Amino acid sequence: MPSALTSLRQLLARLVDRLVAADPARSRLRLAARALLALVLTTAVLFGTARFQPLPIAAYGLGILLSFIGTIGVREPGWRRQTATRALAGLIGAVAAVLAGALARWPLVADLGFLVVIFVSVYIRRYGMRWLAVGMVAFMAYFMGEYMRPAPVDAGFVLFAAAVALGSAQLASAVLFPDDPEQDFRRALRTIDRRINLILDHLLQAARAGALPPDDRRTIRAQMVEFREIVLMAEGFVPQITGSGLALTGAAAELAAGLVDLLLAVERLVRYRETALPPAAALLALLEERGPQVRAGVARPDAPATGAADQLLEAVRLARGRINAALGPSPSPAFAGIGAPVPAARQAALGGPRAGVPAAFHRPIQVTLACGLALAAGLALSPTRWYWAVITSYIVFNNTRTRADTAVRALNRSAGTLGGVLAGTLLATLLQGHAMASGLLIPAVFFLAVYNLQTSYGWMIFFFTIGLALLYGLMGMFTPELLLLRLVETVVGGLCGVGAAFLIFPVHTGGEVETALAEFLDALGALVGAAAARAAGEDSNLTGASLRLDRSYGALATAVRPLGGPWSVVTRFGSVRAKLLLLVSCAHWARVLASAMATEATMGAAERARVADLVAGVDDKIARLRLAAARWFATGQTPERGFAATPSAGELKRDAAIGALETIDDLLGRAVAQLGTG
Repeated sequence: MPSALTSLRQLLARLVDRLVAADPARSRLRLAARALLALVLTTAVLFGTARFQPLPIAAYGLGILLSFIGTIGVREPGWRRQTATRALAGLIGAVAAVLAGALARWPLVADLGFLVVIFVSVYIRRYGMRWLAVGMVAFMAYFMGEYMRPAPVDAGFVLFAAAVALGSAQLASAVLFPDDPEQDFRRALRTIDRRINLILDHLLQAARAGALPPDDRRTIRAQMVEFREIVLMAEGFVPQITGSGLALTGAAAELAAGLVDLLLAVERLVRYRETALPPAAALLALLEERGPQVRAGVARPDAPATGAADQLLEAVRLARGRINAALGPSPSPAFAGIGAPVPAARQAALGGPRAGVPAAFHRPIQVTLACGLALAAGLALSPTRWYWAVITSYIVFNNTRTRADTAVRALNRSAGTLGGVLAGTLLATLLQGHAMASGLLIPAVFFLAVYNLQTSYGWMIFFFTIGLALLYGLMGMFTPELLLLRLVETVVGGLCGVGAAFLIFPVHTGGEVETALAEFLDALGALVGAAAARAAGEDSNLTGASLRLDRSYGALATAVRPLGGPWSVVTRFGSVRAKLLLLVSCAHWARVLASAMATEATMGAAERARVADLVAGVDDKIARLRLAAARWFATGQTPERGFAATPSAGELKRDAAIGALETIDDLLGRAVAQLGTG
């Protein structure tokens, strides 16, 4: 019995650990709680009102829909801007619903009006996050009005329902579960410390045993995957856009750079474990020193200074101290400007003008034509459920940049719908006649859908489809054929969206990758040039160049995502991931170079000559890679798995700048060699 209890406790501990790692700042939990609470409040107010004043069915439909969109679709910082956005969205949504209802008696006119709304809703996205939310509300409200057909005399009730829904969303989002990026970051940082301690504890056990355990690779890989994901999530909470624009200096920029340094320091320590393990005493000392207590730039008085493994362990500690220095006590200066107005910026259009059509109209035309095809196909399949096809065609273009991105999103939506149809049919059949059980399960699956929104679009659709099946069962409308029709309409809508993405103003992934890689190489060249200028005694902005390089790498990693398939390219080994690792290693050593040039004493003539030679070699390789940017990721060759297995001697000796330049030159040489030109 005791062993069974121990096993149960261990299982629960692992489960809690997984949940914490999946949502270290509890931001996903908060978003799901907001959406559920807004839905419950909206439903309660509307049904409570109906006891005294009957409401049209369109008011219920619009209220429930807008409570959801108003919660997850409004993402502007600050409750004042959120209030203005929700008020504007509510007004436009009510007008769109009433207009659709008034035009419904003329189906052709109503459908043409729907396409106009679609075009405008996509076009206005280029003006910022507010108009992205307003456009989404207008689209969903119009379809709801065309389907439920509110009469003009119902306009007041529709506006009331929209106000209730968006007011509930505002209450849940800004009052009951408000965003607090600083506290989210601090919670994520505590989770980062726990992940680091798990890795250090693994190394400690190995050091005491004198050898790595048999499951070392599997354990370390799992721990590092979670560690990287948490660091990236934490970095997302740092306000790198301020009222004055992009933050290139200051506490926020230092905090973001410190996170990357910590990630790279831990990665180097982990990679080096197969060469030498840090002594148990040094590992135990760092485990006993709490992360928040580490001081920036201050080495431990008893820290060994001889072995490479010891220095790598100390680098982890100093990187953690850099974060503490930038974060400071609460309220942190890194988050001080988060309430400042963010300058509105137009969303850049992808590609240039084609066939005389300005680039700004490419995506609106693309989405409108896709939805028009989906509307025709959806009506042919079902005169009452056509909207599933149109919604799919519209949604698959959200958060996508290229035609491959759109195809992946359509596939995820179709797969999630298929799984939801199967599970929903089973659950709705089993719970038929059990209204209480169905009523309790619907909010639960709705909560799970929103909880998965930020991490898995397919799982979100899966749970939504289950909830829809249970809702139809509760209303006495459920049939397996109805869910099958949803699946068919979804697939048809996805095919229309993908077809439009590939045939109408297509944005090729290769073109996006070429542009992103060229920008990365430009940023790398600029940083190396700034370091060379500093070596020659000139002043240069090494910090700004380093942050520009980090951001250009992030854009590149996003652009190549479709090339690695529907899964994350950073957790599966293969050609794309290996090349990203090569480039991120270049970015890391460029940061080492910038740090060394900012702190080292003035170089002698021989050192300056060596730096000049290395910079010339690096510039030459960057130029050759830039010319071949369009095909570098398409080549099947990959760099050796061990290209970054051990730290360069340059990092471990006094002259870190020259060592970093040598490493960058070597890495770029390997990249050029993959083209058969090096």
